[in-house]
Amino acid sequence: MADLLYDLLNPTLSPGRQPSTPDPIALQYLTSLAAQPLSHLETVEPQTLAHDSHSLLLSLQGLSQRSHKTIISSSESHAGLGRALPALATSISDLKAVIPKLDDAAVRFSTTYHKSADNDVLRARRTALLLSRNVERVVDLLDLPTLLSSTIATSSSSLTANYTSALDLSGHIRRLHALHPDSSLVSSVSLQADEAMQLMAKNLIASLRTPNLKLTSALRTVSWLKRVIPDLNSFGDTSVNGAGDNGGLGALFLICRLSTLMNMLEALEPLRELADQERLRQQQNTPSSGAWSGGQQTERYLKRYVEIFREQSFAIISMFKSVFPPQPPRELSTPDAHDPLQSMPSTLSTFPLHIIEMLIETLRTYLPNVKDQASRDSLLTQVLYCAGSLGRLGGDFGILLASLDFGENLEDEWVEVVRRHRLMAGRLESIVGSKEKAAFHFIAGLGSGVSGAVLLQPFDLLKTRVQQSGSHSIRSAIRDIARSPNAVAAFWRGTVPSALRTGMGSAIYFTTLNTIRQQASVLASDSRSHDHHRPSSSALPKLSNTTNLLSGAFARAFAGFILMPLTVIKVRYESSMYSYSSVIGAARDIYRTDRIPGFFAGFGATAMRDAPYAGLYVVSYEQFKKHLGHIYGPASDRPRGAGMAGSVSATINFSSGALAGATCSFISNPFDAVKTRIQLQPHVYRNMFHACQMMVTQEGVRSLYDGLALRMTRKAISSALAWMMYEELIRRAESTWQREKTSEHV
Repeated sequence: MADLLYDLLNPTLSPGRQPSTPDPIALQYLTSLAAQPLSHLETVEPQTLAHDSHSLLLSLQGLSQRSHKTIISSSESHAGLGRALPALATSISDLKAVIPKLDDAAVRFSTTYHKSADNDVLRARRTALLLSRNVERVVDLLDLPTLLSSTIATSSSSLTANYTSALDLSGHIRRLHALHPDSSLVSSVSLQADEAMQLMAKNLIASLRTPNLKLTSALRTVSWLKRVIPDLNSFGDTSVNGAGDNGGLGALFLICRLSTLMNMLEALEPLRELADQERLRQQQNTPSSGAWSGGQQTERYLKRYVEIFREQSFAIISMFKSVFPPQPPRELSTPDAHDPLQSMPSTLSTFPLHIIEMLIETLRTYLPNVKDQASRDSLLTQVLYCAGSLGRLGGDFGILLASLDFGENLEDEWVEVVRRHRLMAGRLESIVGSKEKAAFHFIAGLGSGVSGAVLLQPFDLLKTRVQQSGSHSIRSAIRDIARSPNAVAAFWRGTVPSALRTGMGSAIYFTTLNTIRQQASVLASDSRSHDHHRPSSSALPKLSNTTNLLSGAFARAFAGFILMPLTVIKVRYESSMYSYSSVIGAARDIYRTDRIPGFFAGFGATAMRDAPYAGLYVVSYEQFKKHLGHIYGPASDRPRGAGMAGSVSATINFSSGALAGATCSFISNPFDAVKTRIQLQPHVYRNMFHACQMMVTQEGVRSLYDGLALRMTRKAISSALAWMMYEELIRRAESTWQREKTSEHV
């Protein structure tokens, strides 16, 4: 239908047109018209067409309004195209006429400025082009001296000088100069860099003269000087003697430090002037009084002088030996040759002589002015300490002081001062030795306590479970622990706090006990002189029963108070009443619920348990050792002063410790049971007496002995192990100290 309508209407719409393919849009419109009723075509369709026509008209008007300028411009351009085409044709004709001339000029230019031609302009151009391509490198090269100077200035002004960057820059410049020795630019840069490095060398040498020079700074400075002035490092080499002062650097170091020492001594100029005035008055025999009568001004000057000298001289020599360690001596190539010019001595070998001579000259000048005997003795003692200080470095000059003329009765005064000095030095050595031994006692006690706690932790865990449950059955406690997911690890639950508590407690206990017994042995040395040569399994002092009881009780109470927080944490962590996941969690929970007093819960019962236990243990231990030693053999069967063999002494100590531990555990077990209840339930058991009363009333007297078998077994074995290990370590250490002391005397 649509095709028929299209064919019917097409001649009418487009008269004179050739038949063509039907327009799809027209066909679609005709199809829609054919589908409409006649009434619709008569009424609605004309209106729709009128509306669409009006809309198209409006669109055309809007397009004209928006694009009229473009349309006008296109029309004008089209009109100008007719005028431009003739002008273009004229220009093309002119270009055709000029092209031959341009070709001739190009050929002439190419011939003249060809790259193979020798032309000054081309050479200058190539030079300029090369400079243009490398302008950044040239600028960087020219900036090297400035950068080096600024780096040195920045490093010198900073608190911690660091010339590493400056040395790297200097090395880079030297490498450039070695690669391009004929370049005037590189030579100029190298010359400026050398001037900057000379300034750096001056700064480094000046840093060696600082008053408070540290060893690390000296090491860095000397290492930098070796790189800045390599010739100085090889100058004056004395390695033939094995001096190890690295040529001129060692001498430079000593000169700088000597200059610092002289500057510090020159700062005492006001005191020296007062001492000179005092000396002049004494030479003129002018009567005076007050501060001038006994040489107080001279004493002040000399004290300060010797103090500075002692500190600086020791620092200089010790620092020199650290910076320039001695080198192995180098053998001469011709050992039989007689060289009239012997090698120069080491710089360090002559330096102490120079400064000692300076000190002795000062003492010779000013010490006779000090008239007060106490002041003279104090000064001489200070000088002896200075001599001893240098003596540690091989520069003891104490013997030279005897040659000084200090006045009348010099010999007696000198002998008395030396005697007092040696007495004070001996006391100081004994104090240092006692501190070292105390540290060893602490370590020995720590090791024995930790090992015993780790090995016997299952017994302590079972004892805690039995005491807190009140079932009086070890088997039930073992079954409860065995039901845990990891039964083997469950028996060692709480090992960390127990090891910390026992280890630190043993260390503090043995150290305190040893200190108390050592002091008591000095006071009671005459009462035990008859047992001095009796063979013994112990290297510890022998005391009376009362002294052993009191010293053991006090040492254990002191250690228990310090470690009470660890004890409370250990008991809570081992108990089944609390499900702590870690030791830190247990500590936090105790602090949250009971605050600081919670960490010391049960201290009274612990002290009542541990103090008598420790006192009785020391007494029992010493008595068992004495009786077992008699069983081993009387004193007449052994050489005088001979000790027991190591295996025998260890057996006696272990047996004595086990017997004493079992005995004292039985006596102190009620206090341990009460202590455990208080630490587990501090809100139920208010104090030791209340806990004891409740336990006896509710569970009977037998509750006071809950866990006795476990505690006796654990205490016997742990005490035996701890004391045996401690005694053996101390005995071996005493033997070593005695051998070292004997070898020193020899």
